[in-house]
Amino acid sequence: MPQNEPILAPFDALLRAAPTKTIVSGEGRRASASDLDALARAAAGARTLAPPRGTLVAMAAPDGPGFLAALLALLRLGCPAVLLDAWSPAAERRRIGTALGAAALLECTTPWPSGPSSFVWTALPTAAPAVLEDVAVVKLTSGSTGAPRGVAASAAALAADDDDLWRTMGLADDDRLLSAVPLGHSYGLSSLTLPALRRGAPLLLPTPGSPFAALDAAVRDGATFFPTTPAWVGGLLRLSSPPEWPETLRLTISAGAPLAPEVASRFREVFGRPIHTFYGSSECGGICYDRAGDAAERGTVGAPVDGVRIEVVPLERGGAGKAGAVHVRSAAVCGGYWPHPDPRLEGGRFVAGDLGRWEGEELALEGRVDDLLNVHGKKVSPREVEATIRELPGVEDVVVFGAPHAVAGHVVCAAVAADPARLRPDEIALHCRARLAAHKRPRGVFVLAELPRTPRGKIDRAALLSLGAPLVAADRDA
Repeated sequence: MPQNEPILAPFDALLRAAPTKTIVSGEGRRASASDLDALARAAAGARTLAPPRGTLVAMAAPDGPGFLAALLALLRLGCPAVLLDAWSPAAERRRIGTALGAAALLECTTPWPSGPSSFVWTALPTAAPAVLEDVAVVKLTSGSTGAPRGVAASAAALAADDDDLWRTMGLADDDRLLSAVPLGHSYGLSSLTLPALRRGAPLLLPTPGSPFAALDAAVRDGATFFPTTPAWVGGLLRLSSPPEWPETLRLTISAGAPLAPEVASRFREVFGRPIHTFYGSSECGGICYDRAGDAAERGTVGAPVDGVRIEVVPLERGGAGKAGAVHVRSAAVCGGYWPHPDPRLEGGRFVAGDLGRWEGEELALEGRVDDLLNVHGKKVSPREVEATIRELPGVEDVVVFGAPHAVAGHVVCAAVAADPARLRPDEIALHCRARLAAHKRPRGVFVLAELPRTPRGKIDRAALLSLGAPLVAADRDA
């Protein structure tokens, strides 16, 4: 099968069968399958250089027809697309593209391009451009060194993920997808981009600028499926008078970070319907899904997605039945990391950094393998401390982390999202003192209006560490 056929063949079939079908709508505009085809040809025609097939090309485009057209253009050219954030600074886009070995950068200047002038190709100063066989996209992911790192995904793996999720989530041909997470991030790629290109699933774009834009778009266009994040849901529920939930939204899922039990319960209480948690990874797409809509309330991430096999491997001998490393096998597992391979992702297997344990047929996550804290030689699970803090009324979210300490190993710290007028740090510390061993109690407790997050919606670890830095400095200077 040709390199990108699992994505291009379904789109070409859609183009022949329903060229006028609307694929993207929003801001009073619409783009059909034939419009996307024409824009993709315009993007390819705007080339000022001709990278050979298989050559990496970095791509940055805002969400909308421009993103889909740019991706289609690169798929047709046989050039793997390094998916960059469109809102990142131009210098950063060029730096990441060059570091990953891209020969060129394809940028779209607007969500709604009008023709070749909306697409800009720039040669990158890459000494030896990378040529990757059987790769459709390279998804950006964080690395331990801070250097740019990607996940190389074939079209076959992306298509397998789309098929498995569509079936597992019970989505249908008449579903209308609310496009409120970035199309180029792994979550948006799986739940929005691929269904649009492979199935013609309509994407409904919110109008930028309003905190209620997603819900306004759902009402305006009759959205039925809403992929969102815990951060967005938590912000909505903190409003004194949350808006009414659109009647047409029959399925709302949350991914990108753990969905706290109290947030899931509050969602059901306020809106009278469940929110389904979804656990996935850039390296393998979907892993687990909450089919019934009550898993997050019980502290799990649901059961394995159709086609996915999960093994929980104990970290130490005799650890059967306890939390262990999550190993994933499926046809959707990506080919490997780029540019530096890692045995944790190869041969159809991904060794996640998450600690998990089975609760019947469902998986419960207990933090990250590399998040276990070492306090004077004793191990501390952040999840245990977080669960203790969540017992307090008024806690909206919490992250426990370790500030590196030259002598102790780590200083346990807790960042708590709560109303400072209702919950004080000393109350949290007192609660922990009565329930946790001394080495598990947080020495630093920080009550914040909301937890710091990166532009991708992840917890901003650097910001957390800056909170704990004064504690470490105080010990050093004592």
